[in-house]
Amino acid sequence: MEKEKSAGKLYIIATPIGNLEDITYRAVRILTEEVDRVYCEDTRVSRKLLNHYGISKDTYPFHSHSSDKSAENIINECKNGLNIAYISDCGTPGISDPGSRIADAAHISGIEIIPVPGASALPVIVSVAGFPGKNVVFTGFLTKKPGKRLNELKKLKAVKATIVIYESPYRIEKTLAAISEQFPDTNVVIGRELTKMYEEIMRFNTTDTEKILKSLTVKGEFCIAIDNN
Repeated sequence: MEKEKSAGKLYIIATPIGNLEDITYRAVRILTEEVDRVYCEDTRVSRKLLNHYGISKDTYPFHSHSSDKSAENIINECKNGLNIAYISDCGTPGISDPGSRIADAAHISGIEIIPVPGASALPVIVSVAGFPGKNVVFTGFLTKKPGKRLNELKKLKAVKATIVIYESPYRIEKTLAAISEQFPDTNVVIGRELTKMYEEIMRFNTTDTEKILKSLTVKGEFCIAIDNN
């Protein structure tokens, strides 16, 4: 009688948010020795990281436009005995990326999930903000529509916490202007290209937003912390 194959595991692995040195020894070991396949948002981005560490595992895409069937296929691979890793383009999976869908499917199917922690822009910006208070509220990316974006900020104004927002270079100027409108006389920290070569960390009061916008380099990824404590 054929022995029943034991199920594999799902590893949720954090990767650097910019500087390739910001990955744990454990993450490199697991990616090298423990997993059979690596799923990621963009295989081209993840391939650069894996090549940097000499990891030759096959990579497969799973992104925000991937179907539920794709998530189901990943779980079926675990059921068939494969150890699967999921990594984001950068940072910790499940934070403003599709990794949560795979984790949810794994929980439902009883697949063991192993988190491998590491970098994330969220704690990085909080660590350098210097804001008081113990509460942190993370919103990810605000909506693209100006009216709804303003409503989201109005609701956040009622929350006493350090508020953390991600933003792209395409909307950073409009988002900062909206923050200035909703949070007058409030300290804000912007992290641009965190951990990368051209990293910038700027702390200012929203009364100086206009001056900041004139000198702001509108390139790269942005992380914003608002002192609403």
